[in-house]
Amino acid sequence: MTLSSYHQNYSNYPEEEIQKRVNEKEAELKNVFEKVSLRTNSEIVRLAVMGSGDKRFIKYHKEIFEKFVNVTVEVITLDITVDHLIGEENIIKHDCTLSLPLAPYDITYAHVLLKFIEIDKQWDVIINSYNALKDGGIAIHVLDKEDYSMNSNSYISVPIEEYIKRLQSGGIVYFKIPVKYGITLVLLKKVPRAGLISKS
Repeated sequence: MTLSSYHQNYSNYPEEEIQKRVNEKEAELKNVFEKVSLRTNSEIVRLAVMGSGDKRFIKYHKEIFEKFVNVTVEVITLDITVDHLIGEENIIKHDCTLSLPLAPYDITYAHVLLKFIEIDKQWDVIINSYNALKDGGIAIHVLDKEDYSMNSNSYISVPIEEYIKRLQSGGIVYFKIPVKYGITLVLLKKVPRAGLISKS
């Protein structure tokens, strides 16, 4: 098993560094859940995590989301490579530019994922995260400022304002929530009004 340099760097991080990043994720999600409510009534919330830099995050994803939704959370982790996640449960090798497997989910969550995606496929990831939701579910995309700034040169730039225009034109409810290192884009899957029958 040969890990990519990115995942190898993560595997070398001491537990203290992982915990620091977990704390940052929790603070970001606290901001989200203070402004956006999950509107599903699932007894077990199904969470699709789109990409994970290190397998140690997996148990923390469950703990953090359970803290905010106050019910049991089932975590499914999707990643285009999975060698770095061996030994953990509910891991699926999957390219998130394609429709998400095992949908629907109550929550989809991507933490600084878009900067790793080719620019012509970033929108596919966003819309797939939305299409995989149950009615009342939420899709959460965390972006660091460097991911979408004009002078970004670390990875692939994310033209977030273009994607917001697409959300607006598609009538998708979204929230742009400031967080410590950038923004979190949250998409809300509308609950159909009573008496209306979905065509799907």
